[in-house]
Amino acid sequence: LAARSRERREQFAPEGPVVAFSGGQKDWNDADLLYKGLDKIKARIPEMILATTAQSKGADAIAASWAASREVKLVRMFLDKRHGNRGGFLRNDRIASLRPVEAIVCEGSGVQIDFARKLRTAGVPLHVFRKDGQAPVQPSQRSRRA
Repeated sequence: LAARSRERREQFAPEGPVVAFSGGQKDWNDADLLYKGLDKIKARIPEMILATTAQSKGADAIAASWAASREVKLVRMFLDKRHGNRGGFLRNDRIASLRPVEAIVCEGSGVQIDFARKLRTAGVPLHVFRKDGQAPVQPSQRSRRA
């Protein structure tokens, strides 16, 4: 019970340096690009905790996969659908309240733009990845995505 309780507390108040991550669900396929960016941060901050927006596809899924492969603690902030269209923006506020020491934002929607703006205002070092900076999709990958 104590371990379960500690794990639950870590979801809301992680102990250690938090690195925030947010990315679009669509059009993200270059795992190598994101793995390299996350590896560079982990080299500087070995005890990092990765906080993502918990999307099941796209950039967030790649980040979660990276965290599992590198044994990095992952905090997933899920969308609270009760708030409707404001849910994504409120989730951004919750992640920003963790006081991240660094962040990665992958091009996506207005939610990612809002997230980047909030983090810049807070003075958090920010790495932005654009969709056009990805390696082209190989034909074999295209058939798997369909």
